[in-house]
Amino acid sequence: MAYVICEPCVDVMDTACIDVCPVDCIHTTDGEKQLYIHPDECIDCGACEPACPVTAIFMVDEVPAQWDSYTELNAKFFETFVKPVKAGVAAGEGGEGAQAEEDKIGIEEFVQTIETPRSSIRALLRPVVMISQPVLGAFDAKFKNELEEIVNNPKIFSAAISTGINSLINLMLYPLLFFVIAIKVWNINLFSSGGNFAIFLGIGLAVVEGIYRFKEELTTTMSDEQPRYGAALYGWLPSLLARILLSAARTAVSIEPDAPRSTLPGAVLTDGPIYQEDVRERYRRYGMVNRADEKADRYIIEIEFPRWVPDCAYKKKYNLPDRMPDYAYQIDIDENTIVVQA
Repeated sequence: MAYVICEPCVDVMDTACIDVCPVDCIHTTDGEKQLYIHPDECIDCGACEPACPVTAIFMVDEVPAQWDSYTELNAKFFETFVKPVKAGVAAGEGGEGAQAEEDKIGIEEFVQTIETPRSSIRALLRPVVMISQPVLGAFDAKFKNELEEIVNNPKIFSAAISTGINSLINLMLYPLLFFVIAIKVWNINLFSSGGNFAIFLGIGLAVVEGIYRFKEELTTTMSDEQPRYGAALYGWLPSLLARILLSAARTAVSIEPDAPRSTLPGAVLTDGPIYQEDVRERYRRYGMVNRADEKADRYIIEIEFPRWVPDCAYKKKYNLPDRMPDYAYQIDIDENTIVVQA
């Protein structure tokens, strides 16, 4: 069941209904004298009906008898109509059909690309930081977390990866160090059992240290708290100086965004004339994203799902309540796009 545009629209073609349609299902072409509603794409939300200044829009089962022919006229228009691809979008992978499908956003599926300003480290320092990860991983968690926040790109620097690389290096460094000490200080022969024991002690120390540095990752469950990857034995004292230097040089080594993060709009525009006086009510009908924060290892998303059932045909047909029931939802991440299906 859908809405139909009837005779009062002829030669008027006011586009107020297009502005408030949440799924972009109202169209026309050059040479036509009226607008048309796609019967398969219309979700019966009812937003277009009160927006029409000439009262030309009716539900399909409420079309006045003298305008019955317009129901078939709306359907026939879309038998040959080709939805135009948005300007600037070339038909790449998937072709025009895939693009048209991607452009459709309904109440039950919300897709939004997050475009928020991000801080980053200066371009000249990026290769230096990337190459230095094995050494930087030896510093304490506070230093690595702050550096990770400044860099804001796990491909350049990651606290977890740098700590892991440093731990692997220590598996070779500690046995070698113990072996040299055993030969130089304790005068142990090169291939004696004492030398083997020194190597064993070095490996044991490196393993215990690695487990301790990743203890939070191994023992805690998923939470909003960022894991703390500890320092190597030789990294504690240098970390004190490194944290001071990093805090002092932060403005010099990083590029901060010009504008702070702001609330991202929902799938439906909020400047349509029908709800211009009460934006909050529109959000309750169609939902919105209140907050979308990108962290080094996760996203924090605060979504308000629609809480009111739109005054549509299915509400009347099935006697649905005014408020929506509890939601079951699924979240998927595809590159830089977060898809929420509810």
